[in-house]
Amino acid sequence: MSPARRVPDPVDSIVAVNRGREPVLLARKFDSMAADPFAFLRASAGLAHADLDLPALPASPLGWVCGDMHLGNFGCFRGANRLVYFDLNDFDEAARLPLAVDLLRFLASILVSAPGLTVTRTEARELAARALASYGAALERGKALWLERDTARGPIRSLLEQVATRRRRSLLARRTQLQRGQRALRIDDLHYLGLRPQVDPIEAIEKALGELGQRFEQPVFFRRRDIARRVAGMGSLGVARYVALVRGRGDPDKNALIDFKRAVPSSAVESLPTYPQPSWPDEAQRVVSVQDICQAACPAFLTAIVICGEAYVARELQPVEDRVALAHLVRQPRRLAETLAEMAQVAAYAHLRGAGRRGSAEVDAMIGFGQELIERPRPWLEAARRADAANTAAFRRFRAAWRRHDPRLMRLSKSRAAKTT
Repeated sequence: MSPARRVPDPVDSIVAVNRGREPVLLARKFDSMAADPFAFLRASAGLAHADLDLPALPASPLGWVCGDMHLGNFGCFRGANRLVYFDLNDFDEAARLPLAVDLLRFLASILVSAPGLTVTRTEARELAARALASYGAALERGKALWLERDTARGPIRSLLEQVATRRRRSLLARRTQLQRGQRALRIDDLHYLGLRPQVDPIEAIEKALGELGQRFEQPVFFRRRDIARRVAGMGSLGVARYVALVRGRGDPDKNALIDFKRAVPSSAVESLPTYPQPSWPDEAQRVVSVQDICQAACPAFLTAIVICGEAYVARELQPVEDRVALAHLVRQPRRLAETLAEMAQVAAYAHLRGAGRRGSAEVDAMIGFGQELIERPRPWLEAARRADAANTAAFRRFRAAWRRHDPRLMRLSKSRAAKTT
C-alpha cells in the first residue's frame, strides 16, 4: 500500500459489510473470525478490497474475476454434463476488474494460511512464488483448460476420484432424517435451522420451486418436501439462505437439496468504482453470469431467481462438493507445492475463459501479462507479503474488539451480547 493511503478501521469496515444480517449467525461468524487469521481473511473480502492499492502495482489486464480468490474457494462440483470438475466455486464478489484483484488475494491467502499448514514463512513465500510462476505460465499459454479426473494430477486427481463415487443418498443421510418413510431436513442448529413463520418467506420459496420446475421443465423434480434455513460459508454468513428438500427423482432416496442464497452487491465493485460494470438485472444475475463465463462447466440447476423482490442464486447441493485437505499435505512438501501450483493454473484458466467477453481484455493481453509475471514476479510477491501483514494487523484489532465486547459488534450480534451480560 502507498504510504499516503489511510487504512480503514477493520471493525468499522466489518460492521458496514455485515449490517442487517442475522444476529445469531453473525455471532458465529465473529467467533470464527476472531479465532484464526485465515478465517478472518475468508470473511473480510470487503476489507481487503478497500485496502487494495492498484496504482502501487504493475498494470494488469481487465478481466472477469471471482473477486474472492483464496484457497478455500476452490473445490469440486458436478456439471450439467455430469462430469466432476475441480474449479473456482464462489462468485459472490465477481466483477469485471483488473486481474490483480484475484491474483493478489490468492497469493496472500497462501501466506496467511502458513500457520495453519504448519509451514514456515520462508516456505510459504516459496510456495507463493511457485504458484505465481504457475499462474503466469498458464496465462502465457493462452489456452483455457480444465481439471477433471482425466486431466488433474496428484491430490486433486485423488480428490476427484474419491468424490466421483459419492451418491446423492450419502448427502441425504447426513442432512435429512426419515419420518414414516418420508425424508425431512435434519434441524441440527449447525447446518440447518428451523424456519421462523413470521420472518421467512415460506410461500415465496414454494413459488420459486414451482418456477424452477417450469424453467428446467421438471415440475415433479422440484416438488417441495421440506424447507429450512441453511448455515454455510464465511463471508456470506448471516445473509438470508435457505435449503429446500424436493422430490427429485423419487422418494425417499432420490430426493434432492436445492440451495437458495440471497445475492448482495460485490464489495470489490464498491471499493473500485472507477471500473464501470455492465448493467445487470440484479445481483444474482451478475453472480450467475460471471460464473457461467469463468467456470469450465456450471453446476446443476444454477440460476438466478427472485424471492419476495430479492435476488437469489439457486443451485443443487451435491454430494461431490469437497475441497483438497491442504493440511494433510504438510509432510509432503512437493505434493503441497504441486497442488497450489495446480490451483493457480485453475485461476488462470478462469481468467482466460473470460478474455474478450463483455469488455474483458483480449487473450493476447493476458498472454503478455503472464510473460511479465514470469519475468518480474518480485512486485507481486512483495505486495502479497504486505497484504498478509495487513490481514494479520486487522485480525488482531478485530480479535481484541470482539473479546472486549466492542459495542459496534455487539449491536450486530445481539445474541452474543445477551449471553455475555
